[in-house]
Amino acid sequence: MREKILIVDDEPHNVQILRIFLNSLNYSIHTAECGSEALAMYDEVRPDLILLDVMMPDMSGFDVCKQWMSREGFDTPVIFLSANVQKKDILQGLQLGAFDYLTKPYDLDLLEMKVNFALGQKQKLERLISATEKLSERANTDALTGLYNRMYLNEVLLESSVSLSDFGAMLMIDMDNFKSINDTYGHLVGDQVLKEIAAIIQKAITPESDLAFRFGGDEFLVLLHEGDVAVETAQEIIRTVNELAIGSLVEQGAKASVSIGVTKSSNHDSFEQIIGFADRALLRSKQSGKNQITIY
Repeated sequence: MREKILIVDDEPHNVQILRIFLNSLNYSIHTAECGSEALAMYDEVRPDLILLDVMMPDMSGFDVCKQWMSREGFDTPVIFLSANVQKKDILQGLQLGAFDYLTKPYDLDLLEMKVNFALGQKQKLERLISATEKLSERANTDALTGLYNRMYLNEVLLESSVSLSDFGAMLMIDMDNFKSINDTYGHLVGDQVLKEIAAIIQKAITPESDLAFRFGGDEFLVLLHEGDVAVETAQEIIRTVNELAIGSLVEQGAKASVSIGVTKSSNHDSFEQIIGFADRALLRSKQSGKNQITIY
């Protein structure tokens, strides 16, 4: 896909020169004749680079640039175009956050170099942001199950990026007889069971509003946005786990199962208290025969 350049200039002759030259370099060219038109076009075009004239009839390029730079997430490089070569004007443009400054009449070789460099830097920044996001996702995700990990849960609790008012219930889920599965069938089968159960949990919840964590070992924790569906969700998880068919288990006539503790959250309780309530409910499920739900 060709990179998009937005040219903002009220002089048709200048625009024509830039359009012909940049088209020859295989860029996709879009134009605006004034600042207000450029502001309106930005979201429609989403350019990779902006060539912005300083002197325009309705508003200066500096004012247009200020508005763009004030937008959250704006990362499009801006190169100012101007016949004014005074140092203070060049500095003003750069201080606003512009990538570069190009004076008229244009030196086309210099223009090509500045455009290539600006777009190259933008690509490097995008790759860096993408790599950072991937690292952050890996840091917050359990490598085996793909659910959020305990470290991310601690961040949620300590940094209060969410509050109890965002969630109506908590499920504490624990594998039944997991040590026996590992000892009898091996850790590879045990890992497969954990991955399958994680997938079952993820399918049973609403990822847009609920959070699922691998709490530790063979234990999982789920925060549900809607408290009224907690028991129904827990029942769905238990039923689906009971139907789980892992080859090595089926061959021996064995089945996987989980026990679940459910508690409704309250704005009067801390996260730590809610976890404690869910943990007590889980313990009662275990003590009552396993493969069942207890509400605390």
